Amino acid sequence: MKTNLLIGIVFLTLLAYKANAQSATINSQIESKKSETMQQIFIDKFIVPEKSKQEFLERVRINRNFIKHLNGFVNDNAYERTDENGNLIYITIAVWENETVLKNAKEAVQAHYKKEGFNISEMFERLHITMERNIYKESEKI
Repeated sequence: MKTNLLIGIVFLTLLAYKANAQSATINSQIESKKSETMQQIFIDKFIVPEKSKQEFLERVRINRNFIKHLNGFVNDNAYERTDENGNLIYITIAVWENETVLKNAKEAVQAHYKKEGFNISEMFERLHITMERNIYKESEKI
């Protein structure tokens, strides 16, 4: 009787372990699918010296016009202000359908730069522009 009880406990423990492992796998798959379908919000913040403003804004215009035609582009917005030192603080927000199309868009932009012979790092260094770049997702409703 004790042997049967012990075998039963071991069997139930194994079933519970298998169920937990399957649950963890399913949860991982759900999270993976979520990131594939969740919109990606690409936010850049630039600090641009006054003397560099005109060239910078021309480049922004070119870039924004280019990305609007890429697959998976949802929309974009730009915001600006001038700080106490006269620098332009410029924020762009581009929304993409999901992580995959954002990755493809980044590659397309880099290919476009290469085709143009444009080097963004060189431009930022020459014009003394600094940038902070991050990718966000929409926050859950509170």
